[in-house]
Amino acid sequence: MDSKYGIWHAIYEIMSINPTERTLQVLEYIMAAGPGPIKQVDIARDCGLSPSTLNRIVKSLSDWGYLFRTSEKYCVRNFRLERNVPMSATYLAKLDSTMRGLSDQLGVSAEVVVVAGHELLWHSKTDHPDADVVIRANVGFRRSLYEHDVLAQLYLSRLEWEEVEAMFYMDGFYDTVRSSAHSTPRLSQADIKEIWQKNRGCDFATDLEGNHMGIRRFATVIEDPDGRFLHLLTLAEPAGTENTDVEGFREALLGAREELTDLVTIESAAKRLRPKHYALPPRGG
Repeated sequence: MDSKYGIWHAIYEIMSINPTERTLQVLEYIMAAGPGPIKQVDIARDCGLSPSTLNRIVKSLSDWGYLFRTSEKYCVRNFRLERNVPMSATYLAKLDSTMRGLSDQLGVSAEVVVVAGHELLWHSKTDHPDADVVIRANVGFRRSLYEHDVLAQLYLSRLEWEEVEAMFYMDGFYDTVRSSAHSTPRLSQADIKEIWQKNRGCDFATDLEGNHMGIRRFATVIEDPDGRFLHLLTLAEPAGTENTDVEGFREALLGAREELTDLVTIESAAKRLRPKHYALPPRGG
């Protein structure tokens, strides 16, 4: 293991899980297990909890209406729980310092964008150093994945093609470069698949032409050790900016990606439970 992360790893090793963390662990596990019934014995085993400890947690959740307990000691959830970026405060602090460093170094706005259903959600960002540059995508801004810009393209490339077809209305995507207030040029399914194939396995993408709002982005993908999508890390600037060092932007983003991925790996190994069950992917348009 890289020595620069030795201190973080040691901290995680000596941390004992407290009652609140045990409850959160159970909630995360039940949420990841899907909507069906789950045996209490399975929850206790996979979360490393004694039956008595789990029974106290389950009773509290049941009393508050978050779970329904059957007579056969099955649990059925009655809640939804999801972190936008499923990592710790340590990771989020690293993410914040990474964004600020990229913004200062490159003179751009840095952004973290997550996926919520069929939308991109701006989780955090730094302002563009030039106060005259207006980027309307502020924290909390949502935008449809059907706006098929470089961010949507990178995310969709992480899905299998069968998942894309099952999860999205394939006639709903449109070209953000050629869009205007009066028209939204639609993309065919063949167009979408061609772009999907081009981006498969790519860790960096950009659209130098910019979108219909006059903003262009440079983006990379942050994933967990199992290759599951966590979030996008992007750089944003006006499309007309001259003398942009695209290769420099690429190297900076991929360097940041490597550091964040290293921390994700450490946290996943030392702290985060890997649930044994998974919800089926959402279907429909």
